[in-house]
Amino acid sequence: MAEETTKSIKGAGTSFWRLKAGTDEATLTYADYLADTKWDRLANVKEITPGEITVEDEDDTYLDDAEAAWTKTTPGQKSAGDTTVVLAWKPGEALQQGLITDVDNDTVTIYRTKFPNGTVDAFRGYINSLGKAVTVKDKITRTVKFKQVGKPITAEQLLIDEAEAAAAGE
Repeated sequence: MAEETTKSIKGAGTSFWRLKAGTDEATLTYADYLADTKWDRLANVKEITPGEITVEDEDDTYLDDAEAAWTKTTPGQKSAGDTTVVLAWKPGEALQQGLITDVDNDTVTIYRTKFPNGTVDAFRGYINSLGKAVTVKDKITRTVKFKQVGKPITAEQLLIDEAEAAAAGE
């Protein structure tokens, strides 16, 4: 890792990446998520709002419960939510053109956010919103919203995987 991963860091230097076309997702290892070789970087990121993992509440209250006046819930289905990325709008840039192609082709692929300390969060997803913000004083930006599909790959989990692999001598 580039920096100590147990200390708080600022967001400057964070980048957003798309898995290179043709890369077999099934063969990715924890090291592949950390290295840049299988990823294409989207340039000039203004802002990233990562998806928020949520757990639905399932009602587990019954009329004949001893304390039926109190609701009782259990954890239900989980969702990784949506990730929003704001980029400087560059319509001639190949990767931004590729975003349009991804929308047209209903592409589901892996994206990752790489943080200044070298850790990453990654998720499978597809683009479910693509827009622009045009103002008088600021540069035009491209807003891309990704719907996350399935369980995300968090920096915390990748660090656990890395430690386990090191302990196993891999």
